[in-house]
Amino acid sequence: MRMLLTSNGVRPGPVHDALVDLLDKPLSEARMVVVLDAMLPFPGDKSKMLEHLQQHRSLGWAEFDVMSLFSGPPSLVESRLRSADAVFGYGGSNHWLAHAWTATGLAPVLRDLLDEKVYVGQSAGSMIFSRLQAAAVEAFDDQEEVELFQLGSVAPAVPLFDWFLLPHLGAPFFPHTTDEWAAGSAARLGGPIWFLDDASALIVRDPAADPEVVSSGHWLRFDGSARLVDSR
Repeated sequence: MRMLLTSNGVRPGPVHDALVDLLDKPLSEARMVVVLDAMLPFPGDKSKMLEHLQQHRSLGWAEFDVMSLFSGPPSLVESRLRSADAVFGYGGSNHWLAHAWTATGLAPVLRDLLDEKVYVGQSAGSMIFSRLQAAAVEAFDDQEEVELFQLGSVAPAVPLFDWFLLPHLGAPFFPHTTDEWAAGSAARLGGPIWFLDDASALIVRDPAADPEVVSSGHWLRFDGSARLVDSR
């Protein structure tokens, strides 16, 4: 398993170096497919999404495919996913993205891909593997989002982790995401959680083991009792 779970995607520095190491080949020889479903249901301007896609394309991939899980017959979507060296789950709604994998019947394919490819998550794309996903709806006030997308239930796309990841710690576009807010949120969740700023990521090679932190920024780790056990 080679997973790189980022807060804000891949940028020059430790997170980029980690991606190259996981691929074990130059990006110029690797193919990426970007799964956009987490963002697509939201109305409004998508300029920031296009900017992010251009940033990731400019890393120099041999091929840069962009798709929705609903963009064609499941067999064709599966073929495009399996042809890539890296699968990139873009940000938006983690609840809708998890739903998209299961609603299309492609969740078992994703489980296979996690053993065969490099999986890169950005924000919501990093958040669809926790058994705490349903608990997070209450802990982080996601009820309005769940209602907006008419989701009758919330569950991970693939249940791998007993811990949860929350991105964008201290981000200027989320001014409420302070260390104090993180401590209170950890208490409400009632399970282990990592808070990552936009210069941080987690590497997962074994879902039963602790992830490896890659960071040039700030992050917090709380245990299931909301006790801060590690930070930078």
